[in-house]
Parts: sequence; structure tokens; C-alpha cells
Amino acid sequence: ENKLIYVSIGYFSCHWCHVMQKESYQDQAVAEQLNKNYISVKVDRELRPELDRRLLRFVEEVRGHAGWPLNVFISADGYPVTGFTYLPRDNFLQILAGLSEQWQQRHESINRVAKAYFEQTELSEQRSTLVSLAEEHADKVLDAFVQQAMAIADELQGGFGQSTKFPSYPQLNALLKAIRLNPSMDEAVAKFVRLTLDSMANLHLMDQLNFGFFRYSTDPDWQTPHYEKMLYDNAQLAALYLDAESVWPGQGYAEIGLHTIDFMREYLISDGGGFMASISAVDVNQREGAGYLWNKDELKAALTADEHHYLQTHWQLDAEKDHEFLLKPLPEEALTSSQQSLKQSLRQKLRAIKKPLMPLDSKILASWNGLALAALVKALQYKHSDELYSVTTRLFDFIRQQFIKNGQVIRFAGQAESAETTLEDYAQLAYAIQLYALVTGDQAAEALARQLVQNAFALFYRDDRWFQDVASLIPGDQGEYVIQDAVLESSSARLLETLVMMKQPDQQLMQTARELIARLTRDMIETPYYYGSSILLARQLRMLKSADSKQQKSPQSD
Repeated sequence: ENKLIYVSIGYFSCHWCHVMQKESYQDQAVAEQLNKNYISVKVDRELRPELDRRLLRFVEEVRGHAGWPLNVFISADGYPVTGFTYLPRDNFLQILAGLSEQWQQRHESINRVAKAYFEQTELSEQRSTLVSLAEEHADKVLDAFVQQAMAIADELQGGFGQSTKFPSYPQLNALLKAIRLNPSMDEAVAKFVRLTLDSMANLHLMDQLNFGFFRYSTDPDWQTPHYEKMLYDNAQLAALYLDAESVWPGQGYAEIGLHTIDFMREYLISDGGGFMASISAVDVNQREGAGYLWNKDELKAALTADEHHYLQTHWQLDAEKDHEFLLKPLPEEALTSSQQSLKQSLRQKLRAIKKPLMPLDSKILASWNGLALAALVKALQYKHSDELYSVTTRLFDFIRQQFIKNGQVIRFAGQAESAETTLEDYAQLAYAIQLYALVTGDQAAEALARQLVQNAFALFYRDDRWFQDVASLIPGDQGEYVIQDAVLESSSARLLETLVMMKQPDQQLMQTARELIARLTRDMIETPYYYGSSILLARQLRMLKSADSKQQKSPQSD
């Protein structure tokens, strides 16, 4: 029909996706324009993560920023023409009318320019230059990662940057690993990581009543969260705090990790034992954060005079205005034991009050459940309860039955045809299952992890590069030598780490893995901040080789 394709990518718990749905897609005039002049496709970013990643990169290139809803006009040949994020209805109508007119008048030239621009951008984004570095200089890349991370670290409030604050799990986890490997590292690094962990847990990135972390803070001092709660954030942060406990024992980090798992078990677990994707930022009436906000009248009606006095004194109630607000508890160590007991009883009392329902996204995704399994396995080291063990083994069984068929992974449980399976799914499941095998001694689990790794190499490692999906929906994917960290750790790093963890890995694959782990690209040297997982894995492997070498030499020296 010689029409532009209009692709709108969003997800269930995205506030502005709901706004654009209501303002524009349910509007008669907008619908007429879209149906007359465009082929309209709505995409869930969590079901087509690779399409989302590549179009997100395109919009960042042309606009300087990107997010969701992610709206891109694509030629019939599959090349993005232009894109934007949320637009109000009237602005959106202007775009639709203007672009349709231009396309009708000069669609051939627009298509040609779009193809040339996209191919040029894709090729420049492939980070295709491999570089060599002498063995004795390899650790300088780790030093560069730490330096670049600390250059954008907020050493007063924690987190990275000076505006919106995200948990940035891959970078924090890499710094934590670096501290583990080098206890003599500059104390400023450890101080920053601990400050960030404390700020995220004690301020408003964490829900102080129900537990669980929100997706990000809209301000630099962690006071105003964006109210989505994502499984991937909470699973990763639970694991991070549990790992932090092993570095700084007795500081309460294990308790935070276990509280986060409690949240996942209470609010996200499905009847079958798998974990659902997210809790929306808006309630059923489209009120943002309504399930977490309080006003003074509500609190006075719910609490005794003593309890309300405690809130005024210790949860800083008087500092707030009369409109709805989040409660702001002081750190636990500032309270006496009787005050801590009162705080716990208050938490239970306030939790029992039914706030507006925050809708739940019931999608059950493979890679995110891999993250949940890894967190649960780590939790078993700190909480030896039959209940937690049962939840862990039940999730493992769910993963085997719902996500793995004949060694192949299904991304969306119960909806195999609705989603593309990615390298991320194989990598996260293989890692979690291998971790489960090591902790439980389940040899069948290690065999399953080994099979997943072998199949991941067969599907996603081609022509000496990693591909993150089997077949791209848009052209130009050249693959990558090393995959970047994003909101999750690099899929290539996680898959390779799984091989290193195995007691009986496939030896041919292990040899390939050693070569891939040692890889360096120019982008890793210039922007190491985005490659912390791969850089730390290479450092760990060098240390293992060094230890093996010393072991082999020791009998001769004896």
C-alpha cells in the first residue's frame, strides 16, 4: 500500500504509555489518521526487547533522548524514518498529517535517506574494532572502569549522575566485585557503594511499608520515586544486597535483600510458582502512585494518639504539606528498641489499610525469572527456612516445565508465539540454574545449564559475534564482539560466567569462552562504564589462571 509503518512500543507499567493510549489512540480523529495513512503496530517492549533496543537507539540518535512510549515511523523496507516519545494529542495529529503529506510527495527520497542514515548509524554502533593489550596491562581496563564510574558518582547522595537516579545494578555489582577482588582498593569506592546501598534502601527508592524497590527516582536525592515496581529491578537488587552482606557483614544488607524477596513473594508470585513482570505506576483510576500515598486525615483516622505522635516525631510528618505524601522513616539505628517495635506494629497496621489497587502485569518472562531464581538461591545462604527452600525449588521446577522445551527456551510462559526468545533469556536462565546446581548439588540442574549454554552458542554466536535475537525484525544487525551492560548485565558476560562456574563444562566451549572473555574492543577502553560485567569477568578469569599456575608449580618447589 506504500504506507509508512507506525510502531508504538510501550509496556504495562509505563505511566505515559497509558496517557497516550487514552489521549490519542482512543481519539476518533487520531484513529482516522492512523488507519487511513499508516500501518499501525503496537509492541510490548518486554516481548520484543531487541526491536525495542534497536529503535530506542535510533530515537536517541535523532532526538538526543528516548524512552517510552517509543514511537517510530518505519519505511516498508524496515528502515526507521523518524521517531519521538510521548506527544500530546494535538502535537501528534500535526505530526501524522505533516509526515503523511511528505511521504506522499517524496517517499522514494525519504526511503533512500532513511536507509542510508540507518545503515551508517548501525555500522558505527557495532563497536567492531577489536584491540590487543599486553597481559601485564590488562588490569588497567578495570582501573579505567572504576575511574569512569567514580567520575559520575554522586559521592554526597549516592547513585550515578546529578538528576534522575536509577539503581544501575550492573555498575554497582561490578564495583562490588572489584572491591571483593581488591580489598586494598581506594576507600572512596567502597564508601560510595555503601552510601548508594544505604540511600536506595532507606529513602524513597524503596517502599518503606510494603518493601520492594521502585524503578527510579525522579530527583537526585531519592525522594520522589517513579512508582513502577519491576521484577527485574527487585530480583537484581535483592541479589546485590545479599552479595554486599558478604563484603560488609553485620550492616543489615542481608535483611534488605530478604525484605525484597519477601515483597516479590507477596506481590509478584503466580499460582504456579513463577514471578510476574511488574506492578503499574498508576492505579485503576490512572492516579500515579495512589497505592503508596497518604494524607494526615487518613493517618489520624487509622492510628491512636500515641502512634500518630510517633509518626510526627520519627517519620517527619510535620515537614509535609496537607496533600498526599510518602512516609519518610528515619534509619533504624536512630531508634530505640521500643521505637523500633512501635515502628514494626505501625507498619503492620498501615499495611492492613486497603489502599487503591495498583494493577499487576501478569506476564511471566524467562530471563526475569532467571534473575528471581538467582536471588532466591543467594537468599538461602542467609535464611535457612523450609518455606524459602520450597519457593526456590518450586520456581526451579516452574522454569524447567514452562520455559524449557527440548533444550530450547520460551521467553513468555504460556505464550510461546507472542515473544521472541533472546540471548538474554538463555544467559539468565543458564546462570541461575547453574547457581542452583552449585548450592543444592543437583547434577541434573548442571546438565540442564550446560545444555542451555550449548544451545545459546548455537543460536546466538555466529560469524565470531554475538547476536541477541535469532532473526531481527528490522535490517542491519551486524552482531557484537562484546555486549554492553544495560538494565541487566551483559548477556554475553553472564553466559560466559556460567561456563566458568561449571564443574564439568564442555571443554571445547570452555576454550572458546576463555578467548571471548579476554576480548577487548575499542569501545570497552573508551567507555568502560558500560562494560563492567565483562571487564570484571576477565579479571576473575586471570586470577583463576594465576591461582592454577601457582598450584601446578607448588609440588616442584616442595
